[in-house]
Amino acid sequence: MISHGEIEQLIQSKIPGARVETLDKTGMSDHYIIRVTSERFEGVNLMDRHRMVMAGLQPAMEDGRLHAAEIQTASR
Repeated sequence: MISHGEIEQLIQSKIPGARVETLDKTGMSDHYIIRVTSERFEGVNLMDRHRMVMAGLQPAMEDGRLHAAEIQTASR
């Protein structure tokens, strides 16, 4: 299980200043819809944006705290 705050910290470790919104899809705190907004995404294609977010989430995916993430990104 992982909290919103932990998800936000992980993502902001790779994308400083990002705004992170989460929605727990199942109520089990391991499947989330995650929306990340950052100016750093400006001019970056969708796949690379998702890679940036996943780089932050990787530790939680590896240790099992986060099982699934549906990622949405925006530059503004």
